[in-house]
Amino acid sequence: MSGILGETDIAAMIADLAEADGAVEIVLGSATTTGLSDRAALQIFDGEMPTMIAEPEAVHIEAGSLAGLESGSEITVAGVDYRVRAVLPYGDGAMERLSLTKR
Repeated sequence: MSGILGETDIAAMIADLAEADGAVEIVLGSATTTGLSDRAALQIFDGEMPTMIAEPEAVHIEAGSLAGLESGSEITVAGVDYRVRAVLPYGDGAMERLSLTKR
Protein backbone atom coordinates (compact mmCIF):
# COMPACT_ATOMS: atom_id res chain seq x y z
CA MET A 1 0.00 0.00 0.00
CA SER A 2 1.41 3.33 -0.92
CA GLY A 3 0.46 6.73 0.32
CA ILE A 4 1.64 9.50 2.54
CA LEU A 5 2.51 7.17 5.40
CA GLY A 6 2.88 3.80 3.69
CA GLU A 7 2.87 0.46 5.47
CA THR A 8 6.50 0.56 6.59
CA ASP A 9 6.15 3.97 8.20
CA ILE A 10 3.02 2.94 10.11
CA ALA A 11 4.59 -0.25 11.47
CA ALA A 12 7.65 1.70 12.63
CA MET A 13 5.51 4.45 14.19
CA ILE A 14 3.38 1.95 16.13
CA ALA A 15 6.49 0.03 17.25
CA ASP A 16 8.02 3.27 18.56
CA LEU A 17 4.82 4.10 20.46
CA ALA A 18 4.64 0.58 21.89
CA GLU A 19 8.13 1.00 23.34
CA ALA A 20 6.98 4.26 24.97
CA ASP A 21 3.80 2.61 26.37
CA GLY A 22 1.66 4.62 23.94
CA ALA A 23 0.12 1.67 22.12
CA VAL A 24 -2.32 -1.12 22.98
CA GLU A 25 -2.59 -4.79 22.09
CA ILE A 26 -5.69 -5.63 20.03
CA VAL A 27 -6.91 -9.22 19.66
CA LEU A 28 -9.45 -10.62 17.18
CA GLY A 29 -9.79 -14.38 17.54
CA SER A 30 -6.25 -15.76 17.27
CA ALA A 31 -4.87 -12.65 15.51
CA THR A 32 -3.09 -9.89 17.43
CA THR A 33 -1.94 -6.45 16.35
CA THR A 34 -0.79 -3.26 18.02
CA GLY A 35 -2.81 -0.07 17.73
CA LEU A 36 -3.26 3.40 19.15
CA SER A 37 -6.02 4.13 21.67
CA ASP A 38 -8.20 7.18 21.08
CA ARG A 39 -11.02 8.76 23.08
CA ALA A 40 -12.65 11.67 21.29
CA ALA A 41 -15.26 13.85 22.96
CA LEU A 42 -18.30 14.55 20.80
CA GLN A 43 -20.88 17.25 21.41
CA ILE A 44 -24.33 15.69 21.12
CA PHE A 45 -26.71 18.55 22.00
CA ASP A 46 -26.22 22.28 21.99
CA GLY A 47 -28.23 25.47 21.85
CA GLU A 48 -31.18 25.57 24.26
CA MET A 49 -30.60 22.02 25.43
CA PRO A 50 -27.85 21.27 27.94
CA THR A 51 -24.62 20.20 26.28
CA MET A 52 -23.94 16.49 26.58
CA ILE A 53 -20.56 15.00 25.81
CA ALA A 54 -20.01 11.38 24.83
CA GLU A 55 -16.56 9.84 24.70
CA PRO A 56 -16.67 6.94 22.27
CA GLU A 57 -13.85 4.46 22.48
CA ALA A 58 -11.77 4.02 19.36
CA VAL A 59 -8.47 2.53 18.27
CA HIS A 60 -6.37 3.10 15.18
CA ILE A 61 -4.66 0.18 13.46
CA GLU A 62 -2.74 -0.45 10.29
CA ALA A 63 -5.25 -1.30 7.54
CA GLY A 64 -5.50 -5.03 6.96
CA SER A 65 -3.63 -5.98 10.14
CA LEU A 66 -6.61 -7.98 11.50
CA ALA A 67 -8.00 -10.35 8.87
CA GLY A 68 -11.78 -10.71 9.06
CA LEU A 69 -12.30 -7.49 10.99
CA GLU A 70 -15.72 -5.92 10.33
CA SER A 71 -18.56 -4.11 12.07
CA GLY A 72 -19.90 -6.41 14.78
CA SER A 73 -16.58 -8.19 15.38
CA GLU A 74 -15.75 -8.85 19.02
CA ILE A 75 -12.23 -7.77 19.95
CA THR A 76 -10.13 -7.25 23.05
CA VAL A 77 -8.20 -4.00 23.51
CA ALA A 78 -5.64 -3.95 26.32
CA GLY A 79 -7.55 -6.78 28.03
CA VAL A 80 -11.01 -5.13 27.78
CA ASP A 81 -13.75 -6.68 25.62
CA TYR A 82 -15.36 -4.55 22.90
CA ARG A 83 -17.66 -4.89 19.91
CA VAL A 84 -16.63 -3.02 16.76
CA ARG A 85 -19.30 -0.50 15.79
CA ALA A 86 -17.59 0.60 12.58
CA VAL A 87 -14.35 0.15 10.67
CA LEU A 88 -13.47 3.50 9.12
CA PRO A 89 -10.51 3.92 6.77
CA TYR A 90 -8.93 7.36 6.91
CA GLY A 91 -6.16 9.45 5.52
CA ASP A 92 -4.51 7.73 2.60
CA GLY A 93 -6.15 4.42 3.57
CA ALA A 94 -3.07 2.96 5.26
CA MET A 95 -4.80 3.07 8.67
CA GLU A 96 -8.28 2.30 9.98
CA ARG A 97 -10.20 3.80 12.92
CA LEU A 98 -12.28 1.27 14.83
CA SER A 99 -15.26 2.76 16.65
CA LEU A 100 -15.96 0.54 19.68
CA THR A 101 -18.58 -0.19 22.32
CA LYS A 102 -17.91 -2.20 25.50
CA ARG A 103 -19.41 -5.68 25.63
